[in-house]
Amino acid sequence: MKIVILLLSLLSPFITIPPQAETVPAASSATVQPPVMLAFEHSVNTVPYISSFESLAGVTLYMPEEALLQTKGIPPEITPDPWGDCLEYQYADVSAGVCGGIVLYVHASPSQAEQFGLNLNGQELNPVTASLQETLGAPDFEAEDGDVYIRGSAALKVYRNMNTGEWEGIDLFDGNSF
Repeated sequence: MKIVILLLSLLSPFITIPPQAETVPAASSATVQPPVMLAFEHSVNTVPYISSFESLAGVTLYMPEEALLQTKGIPPEITPDPWGDCLEYQYADVSAGVCGGIVLYVHASPSQAEQFGLNLNGQELNPVTASLQETLGAPDFEAEDGDVYIRGSAALKVYRNMNTGEWEGIDLFDGNSF
C-alpha cells in the first residue's frame, strides 16, 4: 500500500484534472483596452563584467605564433624574454611572449595604452578609472606591485606603483605557466 501511495504522489504532477465548465462573459464592443506601456532601462555608461580573459589589445592568449604574425604582422623587434625561454614580440601597441610557438602572455604599458587604447576581449579598458572594479570585479589577489584577476587558467595583472598607486602596466598570461 505504501508503494502505491508513493507512486501516486510521484505521478500526481502528471495527472491533470479536466477543467470545470466555465462561462466567460462576452466582451462588449465598447470595452477599451489600456495602451501597452513598455519600459526599458538603458544606460550608455553601463560597463559589462568581463567573465573570461581571451585577448589583450587584439592578441589572443594561447594564439599560435603563425596566427599572431597574421594578425599583428612581423614585429619591429623580437627580444629574449628575461624570465623564461621565450621570445617577446614587441609591437607598437603591445608585447607578446611566445613560448613553444604559442602566445603565453601579453603586456601593455601605459604609454602604449595611451597612444593606441587598451581593450580586453574587444572591450575598452581603462586601468586609471574606478570602473575597473565594475569591469573586472574585486581582485583575486592583491600583491605589492598590483592586482591580480583570475578567470579559469588565464590571469590578468594590473601593475601599480607602490608609492603613487598609478598603473605601470598590464599583463594577460597563462596562470599555469609561471
